[in-house]
Amino acid sequence: MRLGSRLRGEFPRGWCRSARWWITGIRDLALSTAAAVATVVFVGEMKRAVRQRDEPRTLARLSGTFEGYVASLLVNSAGLAVLVTMAIEDGLPVVLTAVLAEWCLLNIVISATVFVLVARSRIRQSTAWAELDFVEQHAPKYGRPPETIEEYRAQQLQE
Repeated sequence: MRLGSRLRGEFPRGWCRSARWWITGIRDLALSTAAAVATVVFVGEMKRAVRQRDEPRTLARLSGTFEGYVASLLVNSAGLAVLVTMAIEDGLPVVLTAVLAEWCLLNIVISATVFVLVARSRIRQSTAWAELDFVEQHAPKYGRPPETIEEYRAQQLQE
């Protein structure tokens, strides 16, 4: 896919005046940030992922992006390492250390669970994920009509 068509997909004509474009972008950014910082909020999503771990469509539609869960894994692991270092060197209060360590560990468990379930599903059901990735990449966004053959095909697969 060429750069021009990728940019056209992300920035359609009139994007700066499109409330739908702005709302969708802000929502996605907020969900990714929440997944990275406060993964505990997505306990329900983790439970849904565990229950429907063999459904690629359900896993693809989890709240918070997959990148957000990976970022949560990295951020909270680094936060836990910094917390342990600060507790050892600076002698942080035990209660504060325990609460922050519990927060980091809970976020790590939730994000690791989602990460493992999605990775396992991608490995075992690669054909279904290839179709979902095609739709994600080529489907027209923000309510604009399809313009290319790939966009028409992605729209048909989406329905």
